[in-house]
Amino acid sequence: MADRLSRRRELFERAADTAPRPARDPYLFPVMAALVPVATSRGGEVAYPGDPMCLYSALSLTIERSVNRLAHGLPAQPSLDDVAADWGHYPDDAYRRAEDGPRSVLVADSRTTDGHVFDPRIWDDVARTAFITELRALRPKVLLLSSVSAGHRYALEMAELAKEYAPGCLVIVGGRHADETVRYRDATGTADLSWSSTVEVIRDGRARPVVDFVVAGDGSPLLDLLLRAVALVMPPGPGPTPVREVLDALAPVAAHDGTTRGAGNIVGLTADDAVLVPVRGERIDAAQLPSPYEAFSVRARFGIFTRAGSSPLGSRTAHVMTLDACPFKCTFCSESIQVSQRPTRFAVSETEHVARRIERLVDWGTEAAFFDDPVFWGGNWKAITDFCHELARLRARRPELGSFEWGAQLTVDVVLNRAKAQEVHAALDLMRENGCTYVYIGIESMAQRVMRNVGKNLLRRNPEAWVSKVREALGTIRDHGIRVGSSVLFGLDGENRETIEETIEEIGRLIDDGLLVMASPNILTYHPGTAITAAHGQDRLDYHSRKDNRPPYTYFEEAYPEVVSRLLDEDDIWFIHEVSAKRWGSTRNSAAESATPVGA
Repeated sequence: MADRLSRRRELFERAADTAPRPARDPYLFPVMAALVPVATSRGGEVAYPGDPMCLYSALSLTIERSVNRLAHGLPAQPSLDDVAADWGHYPDDAYRRAEDGPRSVLVADSRTTDGHVFDPRIWDDVARTAFITELRALRPKVLLLSSVSAGHRYALEMAELAKEYAPGCLVIVGGRHADETVRYRDATGTADLSWSSTVEVIRDGRARPVVDFVVAGDGSPLLDLLLRAVALVMPPGPGPTPVREVLDALAPVAAHDGTTRGAGNIVGLTADDAVLVPVRGERIDAAQLPSPYEAFSVRARFGIFTRAGSSPLGSRTAHVMTLDACPFKCTFCSESIQVSQRPTRFAVSETEHVARRIERLVDWGTEAAFFDDPVFWGGNWKAITDFCHELARLRARRPELGSFEWGAQLTVDVVLNRAKAQEVHAALDLMRENGCTYVYIGIESMAQRVMRNVGKNLLRRNPEAWVSKVREALGTIRDHGIRVGSSVLFGLDGENRETIEETIEEIGRLIDDGLLVMASPNILTYHPGTAITAAHGQDRLDYHSRKDNRPPYTYFEEAYPEVVSRLLDEDDIWFIHEVSAKRWGSTRNSAAESATPVGA
């Protein structure tokens, strides 16, 4: 390895000496990351909300390495990290406090890590033109695309544009779609690639070969490993980096530090085949990773938080996660532990660490936080209580935090845990006293025949009818002085027009009784890997064709005709859209007032 690193340094030195214009640092190569949108219209459609935390988290280690390399310069002796992605410098505090809303500076002109993300939220002609402008100006050697399944069709188009306008650019795709569609069975040593995966879509010719790598699993350590392997074999100048050479470099790079971290799969798409490289390293916990906001400004605003009074759009809101997978096993959920098999989380003993991160976010201009865990602290009431005590100590030391507010996601049965009723009530009081003003709960349906099949965490010690439980849980939270919003999901097993009408009416009654301040109607869309997708025989989900979407599907996030529940026809979807709007009134969220933090 030492000889190889010496030769590489000489190669880059010679290239720098003969370059027509001196580079800022000839060993650093241009790179850009992009959040792939899921929406195609700027009116009547819900854009994917909030700051792109999946992308921010995945970038955290590679950016940390790049920033350290830039700050310390080239080491005296040849090093594996001589050549690195040029992410720029971390933003200073003044930048963080000033920069929210949409980014206005080209990646090529930005010297901050925050400026290296393209985040359009909508994919239309305006966004396409802006993306092409970015590619022409920067000419990235590597483009990183983070995509959920509903955005996969746009990820493929963005990859095509990168190949056209930045020749030689390596395209790497990750995010939830990759996690849902790429598996490796350790017991048999075989790959399990969904028909909907980027790999299979390209391999069988449904899409052009415009993606070079797919990363699934623990994104941050795996992406760091992959980019170090890319840097090891990358030639200086504008030429392409061979995928096969990158694949061959993964093992020596992983062995270089003696310890491999993270678990997942890296797939390289060569001209001849797809090569899957399983990575089985040490488990990495959330506390071992930099804060996702270490490299980025908080840009989202959430209309449900208004205490700061800084904008009609709501308070400047950070997304925070203590757990990125749900401990429960709902049949429809792509965040279930059954799909996200090895979650990244904070230990329940690390509440002080999370409180310190909140303090740092406030120093950077954050006015509110939404805990986007599928279930706040995994539904562990002791951890929730300990966290609130940490916040109390923080607020006592920093009285200026008095206006800071936050919200979190809970479930009906977590709130109605009879065995811990006293602890639950005490914790809800602590939450309110320490800034919690909002709780979001997935109601899904108010029809008992539907909820019977969902597999939601229906505790045997709490067997009451679902409608009664929902009403009691919402009343419990409200009685502790905390507002409640909810999501409603149509198209689950057992759904028909009668159950749709029942749910719309029962949610309306909850609103009438002041138990809900917001209700979000959603249409079930199939995700690769979920139980309901398998049960309905939907093993060939078209998340790659670029067909124009249309109403009524565009009124619901991630809904396309090819992937919505087979139990709903178009008349049902029109009915849900129109009748829920009439019955729920202004409490129903829309494209203009989203259920979760809305990014610019």
